[in-house]
Amino acid sequence: MDLGLKDRVAIVTGGSKGLGQAEAEALAAEGAAVVVATAKSVREAEHVVRRLLDRGSRAISVQADVSQTADVQRLVETTLKAFNRLDILVNNAGTTGPHLNKPLVDLPEELWDFMLGNHLRSAFLCIKYAAPHMVKQGWGRIINTSSIHGRVGGRPSLGHYGAAKAGVIALTMTAARELGPKGVTANVIAPGFIGTETLRGTLAPVLEKLQQQIPLGRIGEPAEVGRVVAFLASEAASFLNGAVVDITGGRLEYFF
Repeated sequence: MDLGLKDRVAIVTGGSKGLGQAEAEALAAEGAAVVVATAKSVREAEHVVRRLLDRGSRAISVQADVSQTADVQRLVETTLKAFNRLDILVNNAGTTGPHLNKPLVDLPEELWDFMLGNHLRSAFLCIKYAAPHMVKQGWGRIINTSSIHGRVGGRPSLGHYGAAKAGVIALTMTAARELGPKGVTANVIAPGFIGTETLRGTLAPVLEKLQQQIPLGRIGEPAEVGRVVAFLASEAASFLNGAVVDITGGRLEYFF
């Protein structure tokens, strides 16, 4: 399916591996030029870019901590300098961080701040500095990344992560209302368990039981998320604005 992204330019934050890599590859496969942004995984980002270039795509990598204003400004400026436009923003960056599972009363304040900065502040900053260029063009796509945690919330010891991801959904709704009249749509994906290398390693002991709880009988693949993002970035999704797209295989609750 030709999604008509040939002349589009996309930034994918956290694009060096996992879901971000799959999203970058899916956008490039549809013809978009891709800026692979990463805070620390520079070598992995360069590897992704080389693969895309070998396939005939246009791509560059940029090291940027998107929770920091100066880095986001530089990321946008570098994109414009390289490709003269910016059409698509995929806010994928985010990590679970150290010592993730902590009840609220035991949660260090710095871990709370880290989680909201890593997931919510980063999405806000990227929208703040990327959206004006989309508005100027009269066309743009913002695709944020939440989680099933942001949809259902309430899981013990994951309050900081759930709050950050729920905040991403609320941020997306506001962006959709503010930017929609100016030709820029904002939507958010909410993946469940997706078989990234990190997740497969972490959940290996409970993977079989977990898959039994998913109506489709398996966890998702990163490429499946990538294809959804490519669709949301395209003209085919022109009337989707403020949508939360669950990518969970039908599993909308957490029971272990």
